[in-house]
Amino acid sequence: MKKQTTNKKHVGRVVELVVSCVLFAAAAIFFGVTTWVNATFDVTFQQILYTMASPLDGSELGVVVDGVVACIPALIVLALFILAGTVCLLLQRRFAVTAKIDVFRWRRSIDLLSLARHLMTLFAILSLFNTCKFVNDSLDVMGYAKLRSDASTLYEKHYVDPNSVRITAPARKKNLLCIYLESMETTYASQDVGGMQPVNYIPNLTALAQKNCSFSNSTLLGGSHSGTGTNWTMAALLSSTSGIPFSFPIADNDMGEQEYFASGCVSLGEILEKNGYHNLFLCGSDGEFAGRKKYFEQHGNYEVCDYFSTRDEGYFPEDYRAWWGIEDEILYEIAKDKLLKLAEDDQPFNFTMLTVDTHHIGGYVCELCGSEYENQTANVVACADRQVAEFLEWCSQQDFYKDTVIVVLGDHPRMDNNLVENLEYYDRTVYNCFLNLACPLPDMSRRQNREFSTLDYYPTILAAMGFNIEGNRLGLGVNLFSDEDTLSERMGFKSLDYEITKYSPYYVEHFA
Repeated sequence: MKKQTTNKKHVGRVVELVVSCVLFAAAAIFFGVTTWVNATFDVTFQQILYTMASPLDGSELGVVVDGVVACIPALIVLALFILAGTVCLLLQRRFAVTAKIDVFRWRRSIDLLSLARHLMTLFAILSLFNTCKFVNDSLDVMGYAKLRSDASTLYEKHYVDPNSVRITAPARKKNLLCIYLESMETTYASQDVGGMQPVNYIPNLTALAQKNCSFSNSTLLGGSHSGTGTNWTMAALLSSTSGIPFSFPIADNDMGEQEYFASGCVSLGEILEKNGYHNLFLCGSDGEFAGRKKYFEQHGNYEVCDYFSTRDEGYFPEDYRAWWGIEDEILYEIAKDKLLKLAEDDQPFNFTMLTVDTHHIGGYVCELCGSEYENQTANVVACADRQVAEFLEWCSQQDFYKDTVIVVLGDHPRMDNNLVENLEYYDRTVYNCFLNLACPLPDMSRRQNREFSTLDYYPTILAAMGFNIEGNRLGLGVNLFSDEDTLSERMGFKSLDYEITKYSPYYVEHFA
């Protein structure tokens, strides 16, 4: 009987140790990851949730490795915690270490090993509690949860279904070349032209915006604000081509498992497809990542050319891989070849491409990158600026150029802190420039001091191509070439962003 009682006590001690180790492990990992995210990125809790829930095929494993490395100190402390608990347990199995307490008239014999084990359990509980508070303070988890529990009527009041308005193509249809530049924000420019840097890391893009049509939030180089549901790549692609933010329920965010991606929305690609366009999307990474291939194929029947398909076509060796797949130097060469082939057909084309070298963390240093700046990201950004300028110069020498509207957009602001540390997120606007317009150039008053978001690019791109849009509104976006005020101007950007963050029954019913 005594042996059974002893065994039960030991089992109870083991259970207590396991529970305390699990609690402390959760605290250590949450603390390590959150500390790393705070130091490395400038992202929202929604972005973190989406990344965790999305298919990671084709993602840059270096980011995952960096996250694991950042957790090593916390994991070492965890290992010491487990070791101390195990030693305590083994000692208690064989020895009785007691101490007699005599305080006034209170006398008791205390098992010091049991006391140590209980204190470890208490320490684990307090650690997890404080870590949860730290995570919430850092990422505003409860604020996000509260907003998602509030219902919004934003879409009922302001969403314009593209099927409900008349969209008329011009008599002579122009091609579209849309270049999404990864993490390209206007803060990379120097302060004298509207940026936030001591020197201008994007002189070519600055000159391009000054010579052509670029919408700005100021009288200098500026751009669009990136808010909730538009501030990571897939969200930016979705919002700029469909006028809706990425606000799918978190449970449905694994687009690799979903049959349809935003099945209820009507996108830019679908409108162009109906008007006889050949849609093509080119990226240098895995097209499956974050559901990009699924979105473009289902919304406009795009020909999706990614790392794998271009490798199979023989554009680079089968065993070649750099960064997320291929660097932009190779991507631009592929783009040239694809464009020339598209231009041989009588069918108008929509060629959309996404660069990657300026992606977090730090950017990719390719063979074309210089070393004129001490900061690696500055060199990468300057190289990206030169490459897109050279590509556009090549385009200008081709026969298809005169019949092609060119749109150059940043997808979202940087998601790490390089070059943008201590800058207010609201002030970090996203780059835009429109070339070879098929519509009248608006007055300077309609190009400067504008309050607009990624959502507004959807009808604006169509208008730039010469399409006439009844009411000048599509989705939640407004045609910036028109006299209509954007929702950001009517409501205020922060108020609009607040409404987008809320839960919307309309959104779930129509798009999810």
